[in-house]
Amino acid sequence: MSIIGTLNQIKSGEVVLPAIQREFVWTEDQIKGLLDSILRGYPVGIALLWETYEASPYREFIRDYQGGMRPVFKDSAPGQRLQLVLDGQQRLQSLYVAIFGSLDGRQLCFDVLSGRDSDDTSEHKFVFDFAKGDELKEWNGHSKSEMEEPADQREEGFVPYHGVKVSELFAMGPKSREAFIGKLCGDLTLSTEDQMRVRVNLATFDQMLTKDTSVMKLSIIDENLPHDSEERKTYMDVLEIFVRVNTGGTRLNRSDLIFSMLKLNWKESAEELPEFVDRINAGNSLGITTDFVIRCLFAVSDLGARFELDLLRKKSNVEKLRENFESCCQAIEAMVDFVTAHCWVQSSRLMGGSWPLVPLAYYFFRLDRHRIPNSEIAKVRRSFFQLAFSGVLSRWAESRISTLIRQDLKPLADQGANSFPEDRISARVHQWHGHSEIDQHLVWSNVALALHLVQGLNGGAVKHDDNLPEVDHIFPRATLRDEGVEEEMVNHFANFWILARGKNRNKSDKNPSDYFADVPDSEMGRALIPRELLDFAKYGDFIERRSNALVDAIRTKLACPPLANGRAN
Repeated sequence: MSIIGTLNQIKSGEVVLPAIQREFVWTEDQIKGLLDSILRGYPVGIALLWETYEASPYREFIRDYQGGMRPVFKDSAPGQRLQLVLDGQQRLQSLYVAIFGSLDGRQLCFDVLSGRDSDDTSEHKFVFDFAKGDELKEWNGHSKSEMEEPADQREEGFVPYHGVKVSELFAMGPKSREAFIGKLCGDLTLSTEDQMRVRVNLATFDQMLTKDTSVMKLSIIDENLPHDSEERKTYMDVLEIFVRVNTGGTRLNRSDLIFSMLKLNWKESAEELPEFVDRINAGNSLGITTDFVIRCLFAVSDLGARFELDLLRKKSNVEKLRENFESCCQAIEAMVDFVTAHCWVQSSRLMGGSWPLVPLAYYFFRLDRHRIPNSEIAKVRRSFFQLAFSGVLSRWAESRISTLIRQDLKPLADQGANSFPEDRISARVHQWHGHSEIDQHLVWSNVALALHLVQGLNGGAVKHDDNLPEVDHIFPRATLRDEGVEEEMVNHFANFWILARGKNRNKSDKNPSDYFADVPDSEMGRALIPRELLDFAKYGDFIERRSNALVDAIRTKLACPPLANGRAN
């Protein structure tokens, strides 16, 4: 079948998308590259479809696509024949948008004067652009104006351009196409070579999209089998095909596949999960993702933190996830409130990713009404910072999170206890990091988090780029190196502070006593910078005093008990 024949089936609702498919993710450049390949006659792969009469949750292709659109699912009627796309969704959705619809309010246009040969075959030969009517009119008008100038007075590197909406090209019959070519050649005074290119391009466009059946092939499972044939595949067979097709390459990661499998037996998740993610991310920069929510859902359902596809081949496990979804979302909300209000952190970047939040979400899930007792706030906060400072969950995260939950959190929860096992978490951090005490050793592991904590910053998004917080040296590196200071001391955590990007880029290599001259004492005090030690001759004293002051301030803020042997270096 030709490409346009398949797209007409999509338009009529015969070819649709199953619930297991992820959302449309291709970019403009990918779509334009696909059209370029088709006009060159390059094969663009096989689309795999399944013909079925089973009652199936599905969604239709979107003709006029807008970024951020959420899919709307339907249930097929008993006995209704559908062809569900198992592989090739991104290509078919791209072609449907390009030829029949629009992308973010703009339609695809084809430069009928493109198609020039180039030494670099990787460059696009045929030019496509998404544009609104006014934009296309402006581009074509500019090209016409340049063509009216003598050749030696045109813009350097000028190449004639004339874009036509792809939808208009399909509406042209033989006579209207010839009339279009004649008018274009006259308006632009085209050379014989350009006139020939226009004719060839339009013929190629028509051939590759409406007649050729080899550029994109269809493979249809169970095509034309009787609707009651015992040989027809079941939905579970097709799910297995889908998983095997997508795990054979790199097109979907594991979380994509997990989400796809969830949608098969729990179609509401396709809408409820993204809606929750949008809601939970409002007002903070934690960057909670669908991946994170599913991971938490696995954890609270006692399925571990590892994404195991086999787990979702059991309907009983999917039912667990469905039953726990609402309560899990409430627990994540309570956890986010806790981290932002009681740990003063609004950015996952500061904690080395969202991994430290998963065990916290599990703890809040098991609490009555997801409310943390006042007696546990300081314990949970200290454990959170141990995990965030040490970064122990950034490596082997799935197995380590599973260990924390299964061996340290779950036993207490199963007993109905609301207490948090701070000692157990501390022991795990020590086991994996070699150190768990919040002191200079741990601060070294995450300087940005320590400075944000001391300077009263939360890492949240800013409105103006010049206000983006940046970590920079107090004593300039270049000068310290010239003074013969060892590299470890040059980059000591006590030689850093956070300032806005705009101020930081104007700082250069100024002497710190000069740069900080107009910084208010209140700001210096908040950053624990001793003004009287801003002297290169006193750099060693500066580092010693400020490093101790930073650690003391952090430990005081986190209500840490006194260190057993005084200050730990």
